[in-house]
Amino acid sequence: MELSRESSFLKRTFASYYRRNAVPSPRNISRREFGFILFDREGMIRHLSFKDESELNDFLRKNVPLHAYYSSAYYESPDAENMENKGWYAADLVFDIDADHIPTPCKEEHDKWTCLDCGFSARGMAPDSCPNCGSKRLKVESWLCELCLETAKSETIKLVEDFLLSDLGLSLSKMSFNFSGHRGYHVHVFDEVVLELSQEARREITDYIRAQGLSPRFHGFSRVFVSESFPDMTDPGWRGRLARGLYDFISGASFDDLKRVLGKSRVAKLIYDNRDFILSNLGSSPPRWPSIRGVSVSAWSKIALHVAGIQRCYIDERVTTDIKRLMRLPGSIHGKTGFKVQSLTFSELERFDPLNDALAFRRGELRVHVSSAPRFVIGDEEFGPFEDVVVELPFPAAVYLLCKGAASLVEE
Repeated sequence: MELSRESSFLKRTFASYYRRNAVPSPRNISRREFGFILFDREGMIRHLSFKDESELNDFLRKNVPLHAYYSSAYYESPDAENMENKGWYAADLVFDIDADHIPTPCKEEHDKWTCLDCGFSARGMAPDSCPNCGSKRLKVESWLCELCLETAKSETIKLVEDFLLSDLGLSLSKMSFNFSGHRGYHVHVFDEVVLELSQEARREITDYIRAQGLSPRFHGFSRVFVSESFPDMTDPGWRGRLARGLYDFISGASFDDLKRVLGKSRVAKLIYDNRDFILSNLGSSPPRWPSIRGVSVSAWSKIALHVAGIQRCYIDERVTTDIKRLMRLPGSIHGKTGFKVQSLTFSELERFDPLNDALAFRRGELRVHVSSAPRFVIGDEEFGPFEDVVVELPFPAAVYLLCKGAASLVEE
């Protein structure tokens, strides 16, 4: 397969990274399957295994992958080409938090999607299917953005603190955290209590975290609420989470916010006009139901469901439920950005700035022809928007555009 000038340049650039940097081996490396997408070969090569870190790095330096992956699963024979012969016996519980799956207003500015069947396109977050023809074959063009990355990080912290630690009782010492190299984060849980969980058990966990099928009546929002105590903000799990969320929502909601959630102006006005009374009841010890004539249990349940939508976590359920998933290899380079797949501790996560801290290449400048690019930030500099222009850019910004296919090399 003959490479373009741009791909040849990127391969040499990636090769220089792998010569200078040793990629650390994953836990139990000899039990993991590895897969790679190379510059000069179609598709993925997989069913590979390495006995140690040295052997892994020898492969990376010799083959220079565009993308590198390793399995969340542990196998008896990870290099067996037939999945049935690998001998699966365990898998990390993994979570993928990606800005692509989180609705942020900035996507209208920098993302667009195109239906591969009918050609219909639009800006913003891609739908599940094309509204014009119903096809699910969508091509998505997404860009790095400070707000998207910060939202994905906040969602990751929420996942860990509110769900994995608080609700599931897992330990930070049995977790690892990675910036994906693109628009999100990966959390790996390797506690023995989760390693042998089935796909069905993992789906139960994803449904819980995503509030799928949540029914407010099982958390105190029932027709017998008059004789029961209101959910306490200190209650564990979703009961306490809904109580806290309800208090926060009522505290800051405008009349229009309430009307959008409830769909009824009269009920929205009753809640809005009685805000202080409601908050006093919710915050009392013990909390009391804010009994307001004209506001039914179904109205409170609607607000509870709205709150659940805010407090749930945006994880990719397909990743978590897949017990044989290939994940990005920490220490490798993401071929769509030229950024490192960066390992982090949880304490490092909050102050981590991927647009600075995950740069694989820092020095030098490069002249490129940019076909089209929205405004973006890399390092501490802002670039673009660009449209059919030749520019000289810092090396990491130029590599990013080349990886995106948005730029080409300029002949000197």
